[in-house]
Amino acid sequence: MLKAQEILVERYQLLHVLGESASRQAWLAQDLVNHEQVVVKLLITSDQLQWENVRLFEREAKVLRQLDHPRIPQYYDDFVLERDIVSFALVQEYIAAKSLKELLASGKTFSETEVRKIAVAVLKILIYLHTLSPPVLHRDIKPSNLLFDESKIQNQIYLVDFGAVQDRAATEGATFTVVGTYGYAPLEQFGGRATPASDLYALGATLIHLATGISPADLPQFDSKMQFAHLTKLNPGFVRWLQLLTEPNLENRFQTASAALEALQINQSAITSAYKDVPYSPISVRKSSDKLAIYIPSIDEKAIGLILGGIGLPLWVLFWKYVTSNITFSIENISILFWVIIWLVMSILLAAWWILPNEIESNIYFDNQNFEIQWKLFGITVKKQRGNVLDINKVYSSQISSKNQNHKQMYEVILSLGVDEYYIGRLRQGLSQEESRYLASEIRDWLGI
Repeated sequence: MLKAQEILVERYQLLHVLGESASRQAWLAQDLVNHEQVVVKLLITSDQLQWENVRLFEREAKVLRQLDHPRIPQYYDDFVLERDIVSFALVQEYIAAKSLKELLASGKTFSETEVRKIAVAVLKILIYLHTLSPPVLHRDIKPSNLLFDESKIQNQIYLVDFGAVQDRAATEGATFTVVGTYGYAPLEQFGGRATPASDLYALGATLIHLATGISPADLPQFDSKMQFAHLTKLNPGFVRWLQLLTEPNLENRFQTASAALEALQINQSAITSAYKDVPYSPISVRKSSDKLAIYIPSIDEKAIGLILGGIGLPLWVLFWKYVTSNITFSIENISILFWVIIWLVMSILLAAWWILPNEIESNIYFDNQNFEIQWKLFGITVKKQRGNVLDINKVYSSQISSKNQNHKQMYEVILSLGVDEYYIGRLRQGLSQEESRYLASEIRDWLGI
């Protein structure tokens, strides 16, 4: 039995145990040569120890020798400790930081900003690992294997414990050892067929744990998918991104860490700027991580007054002059007066029919749960539609069949929710092609579609 202050191979003085299990121990030790603290991991042999565990331990040492990344503890040494009980030892860099598991247990809650930063940091580590030749798969990403250094300005993340690492593709028909942690490991990994997308699933499950404070194994499921959106106030685009990371079906998941990082950065860019004017347009867009607001003003607020005034004033003068003159009110004259009034009313109605669509302004609001489209005429809401943002599966620009008064081809933005569709810009006599494409792109990126 090893004890504190004991010196191994005349170099590593044990300080205290960091963690242990039936056959493993991890010690904080002092390197008496380099005068720095290190971690000494020990695999202790026994009658119950399976040879596969020794093979995994040797593989961990082999892989760590080849790795060189600032967010992965550096390999220093390995040796066999031959005493009454033989032990295999691995020495690596000590990171003075708490694990995400420890922080969660202490009651720490993680904001969306923090969760996003952790996601980016781990994805960059995975890009490094997965693009090695052969690719290195961690296979056990979870809160206890991610260290969070709160003392650093950037809250640096470190990926540790490569005890389940795989550095070559599984051979068809070969036997395999089940590795991974329930709730974080995807189904294909328990079948011995881990891929880079398997690490992405584990990362997604970990991020969901941070965002909700609930272990993935304890979350409700539907169709084998974790149900967590209702437990958070995350940006819908970030929710969709997490859902893609944790797709049970391997084919529907992000296949590479690079693709996942690119999608996350697009969504991050979409929520960064708080206010944005659509180029060459009076349309405005306001956005944050949990709100997106689009304002589409009427085409010309003064047009209806000018046109109705231009039609109505001359006719009103004509009518007033007629009724105040010394014209005998015969049946013939009353008939003429009647048709003048009809002409006045019809002219006003025709002008209103032609102009009113241009006076409609639209307000479109999205939050982390719902969206609402409001149409207003002279400040009065005349129509309203609502829906669930996570039901939106497609957002695109579409050409309107009719043209506006200037005979220009107009467009609209369509929100597709399966069989239901919601239209933006149609009641306003349409949008320009540039406006519709821009708005569709902004909405898609914010929603993560």
